Amino acid sequence: MTKQKLLLLFIAVCAIWNSAKGQSYSVESFEGQTVKINLTEKPTKKTWYSATVSCLTDSLFLVDYNGIKEVHVLGHKFLEIVYDTRGGSGYQSRNTVILSVKENKMHVAILVNSFGKAFGSDIDGSIYVVKFNIIGNNKSNFKLVAHIYDRHNSSSYPSKNYVRNKKVILNFDSVRNVFYSAHKRITQSFTIDDPKTQQSGKQKISGTLPIIALVPDNYYYINGEWYKRGYDDNLFKEYYR
Repeated sequence: MTKQKLLLLFIAVCAIWNSAKGQSYSVESFEGQTVKINLTEKPTKKTWYSATVSCLTDSLFLVDYNGIKEVHVLGHKFLEIVYDTRGGSGYQSRNTVILSVKENKMHVAILVNSFGKAFGSDIDGSIYVVKFNIIGNNKSNFKLVAHIYDRHNSSSYPSKNYVRNKKVILNFDSVRNVFYSAHKRITQSFTIDDPKTQQSGKQKISGTLPIIALVPDNYYYINGEWYKRGYDDNLFKEYYR
């Protein structure tokens, strides 16, 4: 192989290495083993990234990922990833996903919107922030505390301005490995969007579901996955396997 070909091969390898950034974090599985959860982000042709979270032989893909913001290990067994999402004109947002590992599989304990900021026009200064911490030291007494700060500021309608602080405590379901605020009986048809196939379809949901209620958003745990309740009876999933 000529020197020129070796140089081109080296440049190509470097380009691949730099295009996919990976970070690794250690947590304790629910079987007591130390395992690594890997987060790999790769720039796309557009301005945001694609992100893969993997552990052992299991992987999941985050939808609308636009760069990591914070990562924390909570209670030794949970990994919290806070990441930017694609906002809109005059709006910035972030999600928080909390993961655990049980029986060689990653479990999405929660995935919720945890930050929203509106700016420009007459609503400059409106902001929504959720911070989490875990209390308890084993699966029988884990609880997730959500601290919510919600401020609305409008120069056009100052009478509707408010500042709200709220604390919500989520219980832990040690069978499903998820946090929830309540169980709710639901019998209803929803339009469900599948981010993997990018298709949507009507589906009837019937049963008692774990839910997360973080005003103004609600999340339903259906068939082992978290969905965000949208408008007009839509359900959105913000990750896929």
